[in-house]
Amino acid sequence: MVENVMTNAGYWRDRAAKTRAKAELFRYQNSRANLLKIAEEYDRLANYAEQQLLRAPRVNLSGRSP
Repeated sequence: MVENVMTNAGYWRDRAAKTRAKAELFRYQNSRANLLKIAEEYDRLANYAEQQLLRAPRVNLSGRSP
């Protein structure tokens, strides 16, 4: 399976971490809470990406039997 943004869990976990870091800089609780919700969604996308990779068929490029 070719990896893209939807199957790249690291990409989404990095986005979540950066969003949480930005949330800490916000003074207003509502703004901070909104950013933390977005970070949670990024975590969900990371979990989805991991599941997609687990479900993907494996391609054997070596020519040897598994």
